[in-house]
Amino acid sequence: MHVLFLGKGNDCRTLLAEAVFNHLAPPGCTARRASCDHAGPPDPAALRLLAKQGIQPALETAESPRDSPSESDVLITVCSVAAEQACPCCRPDALSAHWGVHRPARHKGFSSRSDHELLDLYHILRARIERLLVLVQAGIETDRPRLQRELARIGRYLP
Repeated sequence: MHVLFLGKGNDCRTLLAEAVFNHLAPPGCTARRASCDHAGPPDPAALRLLAKQGIQPALETAESPRDSPSESDVLITVCSVAAEQACPCCRPDALSAHWGVHRPARHKGFSSRSDHELLDLYHILRARIERLLVLVQAGIETDRPRLQRELARIGRYLP
């Protein structure tokens, strides 16, 4: 299974989701991230958080959906802007889900409040990814209608 997390700009949400998925996923499952608009370098606060969690992220800039190969089986949007975008980097038969999560407030120097918000975001995404991977390990990806329903259900889950 190949998953694409789609967000907006230099979105820490897609960086966290991609890194956590790749850290936890079994062999044969991979994730990438893409930006539906301009992208910049990875978010420094998200990189620090991942390092504290013992997770090594991909340090590349998020891909552009227009420049990505069409290999994703599942498209998961994490912000409301991306949820409205068509994504050419997924196969036409790719499943999709919206896992909208709040965008952490940006405070100069990433204050303890924004660090706390980022940690909350990390836990929400990790819990959702763990639920998806349990289904993958159970072989649910062969039942596409059920997987589509479960992807939507997981997107509503808040730990």
